[in-house]
Amino acid sequence: MSTSYKPVKLTPLHSIAQRLNAQFVELRRWAIPEAYRTPEAEIAAARSGVVLADETPNGKLMIEGDLAEAVLRAAFDLPEVAISSGARIESAQIYRLRQDLFFASVPPGGENALRKRLTAAVQESEQFITVTDITHGRSEIRIIGPASQALLSKVCGLDFHPSAFPDGVAKQSSLAKTLQLIIRRDMGELPAFSIIGVRSLGAYVWDTIMDAGREWELAPIGHAALGALEAN
Repeated sequence: MSTSYKPVKLTPLHSIAQRLNAQFVELRRWAIPEAYRTPEAEIAAARSGVVLADETPNGKLMIEGDLAEAVLRAAFDLPEVAISSGARIESAQIYRLRQDLFFASVPPGGENALRKRLTAAVQESEQFITVTDITHGRSEIRIIGPASQALLSKVCGLDFHPSAFPDGVAKQSSLAKTLQLIIRRDMGELPAFSIIGVRSLGAYVWDTIMDAGREWELAPIGHAALGALEAN
C-alpha cells in the first residue's frame, strides 16, 4: 500500500485484497482496492462473466419503528414503498424490509448527514423510532455480470430470475449459511447484486462466493472499474 496517505478505516476484506496484490486508494478515509489488474480487463470480465467488488464504504442505516414510514415521508417525502421494494430519494436509496423496518444506502461519507436528518425528523415526530448507523458493522459485496444470477443460485436458495427478483428489490435470506441482505442493483444492462451482512462474516462470504464462481473464472474488480461501469 502507498504510504502517501493513512486511511483509518479498513474493510473486512482488506487482507484478502492485500493477498491478491491489489493497488489501493483512499475513499472518504477508507482504504479500498483501486485495481487488481488493469481497469480495462476488469470491465471486460464484468461484461462477459461475473466479478466481485468491495463496496463496504457505502453508508448504511436502519430505521425501525411502527411509524418509521411516517418519519421517512416527513424527512424525504418518501412515496409509498411495498415490502422488499425501494425508492431513490435524493442521494439515498431506501428499501422497506418489513412493515416497520427500512434500510437506507448512501454513497460513502453520506451516512452522517443522513443520520442527522432522520434523527431531527424523529425528534420532531416525538415517536419511538430508532435510527442506527451500521456502516462499520456490515460488509458490502457487489456481484456484477451476466452470470451473477447463476452464481448466486449456487449459494442461496432464492429465485434470482428477473421475474422473481427484479432490479430495486431487497430481500433478507440465508446465503452461504449466513443471514444477508441481498439487493438487486443493476448497472445499466448488467445484472448486479449487493450482499450486505455482519462485518465479521464478510471475508467468509467473499471466499465462499469466489469458490462457487470458479466455473466462470470469477475475479475481483477495483474502484476504477466499478466507477466506469456505474457511469455507463
